[in-house]
Amino acid sequence: MPLYRVSLNGVTRWYYLRTRFPFPSHIALQQPETTQDMEAVGSSRFFLDTASNTLFKLVADKHAVHREPFRWWIRDILEKRLLGGFDGLKEWQSNARIRQAGLRAIECRGVGVALNPFNPLGSLLAMEHLDEGESGADYFRRESEEARLAFLQSMCDDAVALIHHGYYHRDFHYGNLLLDDAGEIVWIDTHVKRLPQDAHQRRQTIIAMLSPTKLQGERYRAFAEAYLIRQLAL
Repeated sequence: MPLYRVSLNGVTRWYYLRTRFPFPSHIALQQPETTQDMEAVGSSRFFLDTASNTLFKLVADKHAVHREPFRWWIRDILEKRLLGGFDGLKEWQSNARIRQAGLRAIECRGVGVALNPFNPLGSLLAMEHLDEGESGADYFRRESEEARLAFLQSMCDDAVALIHHGYYHRDFHYGNLLLDDAGEIVWIDTHVKRLPQDAHQRRQTIIAMLSPTKLQGERYRAFAEAYLIRQLAL
């Protein structure tokens, strides 16, 4: 993969990038207020390339080299960076699988890994910045009960399409999607995993995908479970 110089608020880092977009060799990223709002509700760092309207998601190492050097070397360097298990690549691959299942997903433009092992922001994912549309979480909060259930049913329809393709969403909640101007779902955070072959394990995995916390209450979790059981004949 080609080497790119990436400036994060003026601090230069080097990344190997695989791209589907004509980025310059030096990419200057900033953090406007919108990206700071994103960081307030998650653990990732977000930066924006205003020239191409590209959002960069950077994920930090799980372990600190000075506190847990052995785990840092095994998990963050060997398993993630050297063997290709880093978050950005997993999300890049998941995005492709969601699209193959016929779902709409945000455009991924590049994926990369830090050159310097001591750069704690080891994983990079570049994606289209959608500055229009509404967060699914915001939509759910403001809508009536009838509209909420219709929205959740649409999410479940997407889940059914993905399940028929052999995968399930590992982080199934409203905040991982946007609604465009036409009210259509666009998945922006794509964490999918292959379903087990065993029928019983498959059923348990699908049900476990539905969390009352992530779906804002047990009644919504139960609604989603009943709907998926009917649609999938579980």
